[in-house]
Amino acid sequence: MVLKLDNMVIRVLLGGNQLNINNRISNVLTYIAYGDSIGFLHENLQQSTNALEPFYYSYNNEIKIEAERGQWSYITQLTIINCKCLLDHGEKNKVTIDYKRIFEEIKLWSYYRCGTPSNYMAKLELGKSYYTDEFYWNDKFGEGLARIIPIALVNKNFNAAQEEVYKNVVYINRHPQVILSGLLLLRTTNFLLNHKVFDKNQLLDELKNYLMQLQLAELEKNMNGALPSSYRIKFEQEKINYLMDLDRVKSLTMVPTNADGKTVFLSSLLCFFQLWDKTENEGSSLELKGKEVYAVAYGLLALTDKKQDLDVESIKDYSFIKSMGEYLVKLREYEVEKIPFIKENENIDIFSLNKGEAAKHPLLNHIRIHKKTQNNHYVELIVGSKSGLYKFIKNKK
Repeated sequence: MVLKLDNMVIRVLLGGNQLNINNRISNVLTYIAYGDSIGFLHENLQQSTNALEPFYYSYNNEIKIEAERGQWSYITQLTIINCKCLLDHGEKNKVTIDYKRIFEEIKLWSYYRCGTPSNYMAKLELGKSYYTDEFYWNDKFGEGLARIIPIALVNKNFNAAQEEVYKNVVYINRHPQVILSGLLLLRTTNFLLNHKVFDKNQLLDELKNYLMQLQLAELEKNMNGALPSSYRIKFEQEKINYLMDLDRVKSLTMVPTNADGKTVFLSSLLCFFQLWDKTENEGSSLELKGKEVYAVAYGLLALTDKKQDLDVESIKDYSFIKSMGEYLVKLREYEVEKIPFIKENENIDIFSLNKGEAAKHPLLNHIRIHKKTQNNHYVELIVGSKSGLYKFIKNKK
């Protein structure tokens, strides 16, 4: 009886812990979108504020778009795209990315994007030749890195998560600094999922230990193609540089300034620590930081029990993003059984549709055109779908 009781107690404790983890996971996407919307607003107003409000942003050099209150950028858009492309494999105990779908999603995203991440724009422009282009190998920024957080959340098996995050990062960027930033974000997310109580030094030590044990050969074992002869040396040098910078963060002697992926990750950590410690008074204006820094920092904050009283529900399409967070929990429990994407033979040109017309889109499913306007430069559509309203823009040039 005692043994059964002990087992029952253990099961109850484990079940309660899993419930707590799932509750935290379900909030992460809304917090990412909130941080992103704050940063996107700051970027376009060029001033600090905590109050979300409408603003204008540049679609390109010729087009300025009016954004509604709580609008988020490509940071959240690319994160949601990754969520849509996740496949749960219960028999293999892992969740992976469907790359046939993600390619189609990125092409569609180019018409409703909020911002111009250079890596994704280059991939769209260059196609397959992108992977031999210098930009792919040398870009240190790696914009849109927050997109790997959902991969970390849905995989209970860390090795499976690491394999998938690595694939997802090198799908867009090959510079070791971007790869290490993505993997450290994975490790941070995993650590916070499993440690409700911790201190900053404990987390930083965990990241340092992870880096020291990280081996490129292990990461590459399931990848195709050969790496340049100098790549391994470059990878190890970036590991050393990262370890030194983590020590500087630990001693609070580092103020990141470079425009690269490492600076974004380390700045996100510092911002997260500030939010977690509540060193910024509620209601005060945040310092001007990049939108990805805010997105990652607030996403990490959602994994703790020290959430601030934030107006998260004011973000655009809150209900949809919240439902996507709940969808991640189902993927984590292998309850979705998602079917891989199969591209249909007939492509739908949504820009050929007129106001009031409906169609079935291979990615958006059932859609309806709410509004269609055009001028000498572009065509604009307001498209309604189950996931909300999209503003599609196509240049006429």
